[in-house]
Amino acid sequence: MLYRADFHVHSCLSPCASLEMSPDAIVRKAKEVGLNALALTDHNCGFNLPAFAKICERRGMECLYGMEVTSMEEAHILCLFDDLESALEMGALVYDSLPDVPNQPDRFGDQPIIDENEEILGFADKFLISASGFDIGSLVERVHALDGLIIPAHIDRMVYGVIAQLGFLPAENFDAVELTARGDPALALGYPIIRNSDSHDLGGLGSAHTDYELESLTVNHLRKVLEQRRA
Repeated sequence: MLYRADFHVHSCLSPCASLEMSPDAIVRKAKEVGLNALALTDHNCGFNLPAFAKICERRGMECLYGMEVTSMEEAHILCLFDDLESALEMGALVYDSLPDVPNQPDRFGDQPIIDENEEILGFADKFLISASGFDIGSLVERVHALDGLIIPAHIDRMVYGVIAQLGFLPAENFDAVELTARGDPALALGYPIIRNSDSHDLGGLGSAHTDYELESLTVNHLRKVLEQRRA
């Protein structure tokens, strides 16, 4: 089956995202723009993943569950799972590792945790843009132990891209690297390349995406396809 996928999307939980980005609105818009696979990847936590899972089941959208972790090096790293419980476990570990710096909604925006009916259940107290307590190497180890995929995000960007933060692309056991829509493939240094929207508002959904021919949307099938794309 051909999956047209956007695996880097933020909900309203991420303080930099629009409050219109409820899981239901995300899935409805994704279907409108021709996507049939999604991942929700809020910053440093997975609090809105349960609602996302229910909405995807309700609306017939295949999905992965994830987060965009800010490493100790202040590089953004995508962590993707096909099992909700594993994603929630990783999300709890990352959130617990964040410094006890409270969010300032008047400066950075709210961080609402919502259910599948768009009811607010509470708010994430810690500032979700902070660097976590995980360095890149420990993230690779932990995510793979939970049978997930680990992918440095937007490596061609000058803000929070791993190359900009470190000055080089580290030789880790990454499953792929993410480039923006116009990012130079030469930066990938042989790693498989994926492209996603990193959408923080509904208008950005699907603005970059990647097609995958898969038997079904699982981490194992994705890992095999990505390995075939390794240069």
